[in-house]
Amino acid sequence: RSRPYLALNCGALPPTLIGSELFGHEKGSFTGANRRHIGYFERASGGTLFLDEVTEMPAELQVNLLRVLETGRLVRLGGSREIEVDVRVIAATNRRPDSIVAEGRFRKDLFFRLSGFPINVPPLRVREGDIELLARYFLSVLNRDNNTRKTISDDAVAKLTEYQWPGNV
Repeated sequence: RSRPYLALNCGALPPTLIGSELFGHEKGSFTGANRRHIGYFERASGGTLFLDEVTEMPAELQVNLLRVLETGRLVRLGGSREIEVDVRVIAATNRRPDSIVAEGRFRKDLFFRLSGFPINVPPLRVREGDIELLARYFLSVLNRDNNTRKTISDDAVAKLTEYQWPGNV
């Protein structure tokens, strides 16, 4: 737990930047690369890298990710030297990965490599019992941070429970 924890949202970056962000690049490797950039894998080495929305990663980068997961080594964009990394990878997606694989938009071998310990988190709307727990937890954090003693009424909890929660926490 004292090691690095980094998170990267693969769906929030333009496809042209994801490779550089994940694996890094050398100075001069492309127009505008005026310095060496250490990627997320190197910075997270010894710790954990959380890849959010991993199924949004472009196909041409999926093979690079697979190689790093299989070998524990990467080559920065524009580089020639292999760099060893030791990273625990946690990947998440809001889509059903098996259907994305079936559609041919995500490599089957990469899905297999990433799904060593799958955790399916149902949406909040089907976990009614969690709504009150989460509301009380977040209120306790706000009370602690703001030195207050606010409470939540039973009516407020009922309203929160009635809400359909179209997303997730």
